[in-house]
Amino acid sequence: MINLMPYDAKKQIRAARMNIILFRNIIILGFSVIFLSLACAVTYYFISSNKTETTVVGNSSSIQKQADTIRTNLATAKNILDRQVIYSDVITGIAAALPTGTMLDSIILNDSSFGSSTNLTVLARSSSSETRLKENFSNSTLFSNYKLVSNSANQKSSTEYPFSINISLTINRTSAQ
Repeated sequence: MINLMPYDAKKQIRAARMNIILFRNIIILGFSVIFLSLACAVTYYFISSNKTETTVVGNSSSIQKQADTIRTNLATAKNILDRQVIYSDVITGIAAALPTGTMLDSIILNDSSFGSSTNLTVLARSSSSETRLKENFSNSTLFSNYKLVSNSANQKSSTEYPFSINISLTINRTSAQ
């Protein structure tokens, strides 16, 4: 087969084919660059999220220490609240143990009053109120070790409560809680 095309036309056709191949390679290279850029971005995203998880895992030991500290503080607070004595309950218990015709004149309540001997001064309308007083305090679970200190005339010269009864008793801490 004989090629009858002029030499310049052949040269132009070869150049056009090379341009098409070159254009195709440029487009493939462009898509390759875009693909590699996306692959790098996805890799960077996963690596940075792993660093965040590593930071959280690294902080878990400090979070565990904080949780242990809070747990210890709560146990201490519970221990303190379990030992707490509500003074109004003690005073209500004393008032419930007082028989009719008697009145509490003086009492000193503090933390050392519980579990040790405490003195009470009770004013009474009759001297026989001491037996009911002893019976009521002895029957109460809030008190123990009832002792009569004195039973005398009221020094304050009250006409309504002429008798003064001094007693000593122990306030039970476990019953007062």
